[in-house]
Amino acid sequence: MIPDEVDRNPADNFIDYKNLLHEYHTDFEVGLKLVYFSFTSLATVGFGDFHPRSDYERALMAFILLGGVAVFSYIMGVFIGILNEAKRIGEEIDDGDNLSKFFGLLK
Repeated sequence: MIPDEVDRNPADNFIDYKNLLHEYHTDFEVGLKLVYFSFTSLATVGFGDFHPRSDYERALMAFILLGGVAVFSYIMGVFIGILNEAKRIGEEIDDGDNLSKFFGLLK
């Protein structure tokens, strides 16, 4: 038997396991833990202190991770476009400088 397949209560999920719905947790604490869990998962660090406990949570995290990869790819594409545009503008300036040097040489 694989250790992860131990008989588990189907209601055993991340929120119930960490008692995030009890009144002694403030909304800020719950939000902070959920954001921490999301960022460690998206960064693929996964320290293991917070992790999905049910199959539903694992599937949800898989979609969140895929979404994170898509957003990162989009941002990198935009960033590369900005760099290419800056390079093109730099080349135009260099061409202008070369033209000025040429006309200066003709004088």
